[in-house]
This record gives sequence, structure tokens and C-alpha cells, in this order.
Amino acid sequence: MEHIAVALATVVYLALLLLTYYALLMRSPPGYNKPTKKELAVIALMVVAMLVFLSLLLSGLQ
Repeated sequence: MEHIAVALATVVYLALLLLTYYALLMRSPPGYNKPTKKELAVIALMVVAMLVFLSLLLSGLQ
């Protein structure tokens, strides 16, 4: 049961992270509301790192 809770919490955290970034991006002035490649790369790296840590945590709980 704790596997599902950890996975769900991680997915919710990642969704909130991405929604927060999107909200901040949309509130930016018109010339600045397009994400740069560097920002997208950092977000992708954060998502991958969280998923890797999630898989390590879930394999450690078994």
C-alpha cells in the first residue's frame, strides 16, 4: 500500500511543480512567456531525477 502512496505523492508533486512553472510563465510579460531550452532542460532533468529516485525508493521498500 505504501508503494502506491509514494508513487501517487511523487506524481502529484511533479504535477504541482509543472503547473506552478506554467502559471508563472503565463503571468510573464508577452515577450517573455516562452520557455527557453535551458528551462525546459532543467525541468526535464528534475522530472527524470524524481522518477529515478521514486524507482529506487520503491525497489528499496520491497
